[in-house]
Amino acid sequence: MGRVTTPVSPAPPRPGGIERWVAAHPVAVDVLLVLVYLVVTAGQLLSFSAFDREPLGSTALLVAGVVVGALRRRVPLLAFLVAAVAAVLAIGVLLPPAVLLVVATVVTRVGVRTAWVLSGATVVVLAVVGGVVLRDPTRAVFAAVVLLVGMVLGLWIRTRRAYVQALVELADRVRAEQEQRAAAAVEDERARIAREMHDVVAHGLSVMVRLADGADAIAAQDPERSRDAVRRIGSVGRDSLADMRRVLGVLRNGEGHGVDPGLPMQPQPGVADLGQLVADQRAAGLPVVLRSEDAGALPESLATSVYRIVQECLTNASRYAVDVTSVDVDVRREGPRVVVVVQDDGRARGPMPSQGTGRGLTGLRERAALYDGDVEAGPVTPHGWRVSVTLRAEGDA
Repeated sequence: MGRVTTPVSPAPPRPGGIERWVAAHPVAVDVLLVLVYLVVTAGQLLSFSAFDREPLGSTALLVAGVVVGALRRRVPLLAFLVAAVAAVLAIGVLLPPAVLLVVATVVTRVGVRTAWVLSGATVVVLAVVGGVVLRDPTRAVFAAVVLLVGMVLGLWIRTRRAYVQALVELADRVRAEQEQRAAAAVEDERARIAREMHDVVAHGLSVMVRLADGADAIAAQDPERSRDAVRRIGSVGRDSLADMRRVLGVLRNGEGHGVDPGLPMQPQPGVADLGQLVADQRAAGLPVVLRSEDAGALPESLATSVYRIVQECLTNASRYAVDVTSVDVDVRREGPRVVVVVQDDGRARGPMPSQGTGRGLTGLRERAALYDGDVEAGPVTPHGWRVSVTLRAEGDA
């Protein structure tokens, strides 16, 4: 019952620093792109003396760069139209690089099919205009190459974004699964602690109550036996307190506080300790008979579960049955399984406020489930109660 730990799977990598910055500052990215475009395009136009030969087309190229930078994210189709018109007006000068950028944007934000249709239409228009105005239809070939480069760039960006998004979703899913496993492990640990505490406290108090009642009943007739019962109350109480401190100490150790160094570390009770358990119940007035066949060589955890199951059944018989003349405890191996049967011949007590919460039977079922087992519990004829628990003794539980 130490600290609950779960294996941690490595989460897929998050996007790099540059990608995160670009995603977080889209306006700054667009401003940088527009500035670079204006500087490069203006330099080319000046080197070609384009403002003297084609003032309208040259101006259209610069204006288109600003408009495309402002609209490409919000209205990518309109930005493409502006770039295409600028390309037609400046066909005698050069193809605006903004066309490449806006095609990539259309691919990533609108769709691949739409980008293909628009690019094809632009190539056709440029081929017609180039052939009619400049009598040079090869301009369309250059336009097709630029648009194809834009398509490839857009497809790469689209694929990259989808890949990064898939990684982010996978990382989130892995984290959620780890949190769920951790929460389930915590719940399992709480259930285990509750079972241990219930077994320790319920059994100890039950035996102490019966011993106290017996001591009081015989105090006048047999003072010596009464004093012996009182001494056993102290012994049972100290043992139960030590068990409870041990459970809580291991729990504190799991939280990093350490176990009480003054508390002796003893192994968990097992099948070999059933004799002492039966002796305590007999001293408390419960007529228990124990039969154990070939059940000694069990794994430690399974042996502890067998002990706790018998302990819970005897505690219930002590608390809820009256006029008990015999309680038979049978622990035996049947092939790969261990069978525990506890049956008493008592009558059920009437309804009482302290009859319990049903936690004991729930704990039995939880213990059995850990070993692929089952629990059968119910009344027997003519009167009495029988509990049969079957546990798998071989293989991993």
